[in-house]
Amino acid sequence: MSDHTLPHHQHESGYPPVDSKAIDASVRLPVIILFGNAIHWLVVAALLSLVVSIKLIAPGFLGGISFLNYGRLAPMARDLMLYGWASQAALGAGVWLMARLCGQPLGGGDGQGIGGMLLRTLIISATVLWNLAVLLGTLAIFAGYSTGVEWLEYPGWASAMLLLSFLLIGIWAVLLFDRRSTGRAEVAQWYLVAAFCWFPWVYGTANLLLVWKPIQASAQGPIQSWYCGSLLALWLLPVALASAYALLPRLLGNHLNRRHLATLGFWMLLLLGGWNGMDRLIGGPVPAWMTSAGVVAGVLFLIPLFMISINLLGMVRKRAIVAGSISCRFLLMGLYALITVGVIGAIASLPDVSGAVRFTAFTEAKTQLWILGAISLPLFGLLYESLPQLLGRDCWSPVLSGRHYILTLVGLGMLVTLMLLGGLFTGLALADPTVSFLNITSYSYPFHVMECVAQLLLLIAALILGANITIALAGDYLLNKKTGK
Repeated sequence: MSDHTLPHHQHESGYPPVDSKAIDASVRLPVIILFGNAIHWLVVAALLSLVVSIKLIAPGFLGGISFLNYGRLAPMARDLMLYGWASQAALGAGVWLMARLCGQPLGGGDGQGIGGMLLRTLIISATVLWNLAVLLGTLAIFAGYSTGVEWLEYPGWASAMLLLSFLLIGIWAVLLFDRRSTGRAEVAQWYLVAAFCWFPWVYGTANLLLVWKPIQASAQGPIQSWYCGSLLALWLLPVALASAYALLPRLLGNHLNRRHLATLGFWMLLLLGGWNGMDRLIGGPVPAWMTSAGVVAGVLFLIPLFMISINLLGMVRKRAIVAGSISCRFLLMGLYALITVGVIGAIASLPDVSGAVRFTAFTEAKTQLWILGAISLPLFGLLYESLPQLLGRDCWSPVLSGRHYILTLVGLGMLVTLMLLGGLFTGLALADPTVSFLNITSYSYPFHVMECVAQLLLLIAALILGANITIALAGDYLLNKKTGK
């Protein structure tokens, strides 16, 4: 994202030009540490997900080890995907994008002074604290000390560590936006500021009411559903969209299409995002207005998604540009995944459909498409674009990048399709009183076998990404060693 690719108004508003090299130098180490740790946890989460899928077809697999049962491995894999990979990659993306879009190195000036050094130390310390919390929280689940709250299984002390580490980074990001030197805020900055403001409120509120000081049981279900929807739609998705809004105009060489829709799409996303998880309560012992609000929000959520798609997909003019950029391909596929998850979510939120597929793999398919598709694909795209800028050189292996892209799409497509079909068949069978539960299990067996194959492909894709970034980061060392420096 060099100077000539910054938002166009910055060249015409009289503001000083942005020194992108100084900005990249100031945030290089914290962002690389965030991305490196995130990819590490992605590999571990993919491995655990594969083991979990194997246990669905062979319950005796690793059966001799009591603490490697399904009830512990499944939440470990999910939490590592959410907090180890997605949230940490979102932090890295947010730090780099916020500094670039605001035109401010860490600490001001050229970013190499005392202020920049202190801020780098602060962000790196927060990153260490974040990864320590993820590690200890995962070990706590492993040892049987899970809270039992879905997506909030880490003990209260680990959750407090995560929240503190986020605040150390998020407060800096919001203050940097306030001190920006680039004039009018861009759409990407709206989403970044919203994400950095929403996460501590959403995560802190959910932990306070469900983990730290649990309220009465009847209110815990709605709060947990609200948290699941808000974590995806108000924290991770805005960062993914900020990546697309910041990078696609540059990669495609076009202005944002129908920019006036961006404002409405942004506010509708924030309005409906928190309600997007309430459809999980359909049929539960909760007030009817809650489930009705969830159904309405699930359907209306398509409106901001289509507005965002018009903004971003409307810029695509030349297919050759898309084919030649791995970042562009990941970003665009992330948008297609977002549209798909919106359509699936709208259909699944309808009471009749929800009643049939609520407790099947259909619901899990939507969650996987959210995390691995609508969120992870744009983050991959930003990673492939940002690292060469941070290192100041072309660093990716084109062969490994291409294989990572293909295996990710094939694995994700297989996994989601199989879960949707398996959930649909299982739901129809459950609704048929003439079909025994044993027969239902046999119907779903072939789907679970193929899901193992899909999880294996995703694990290989994660390993390839890990190898690719290792080679990229080792490039300077290998080059210096070769030249004798």
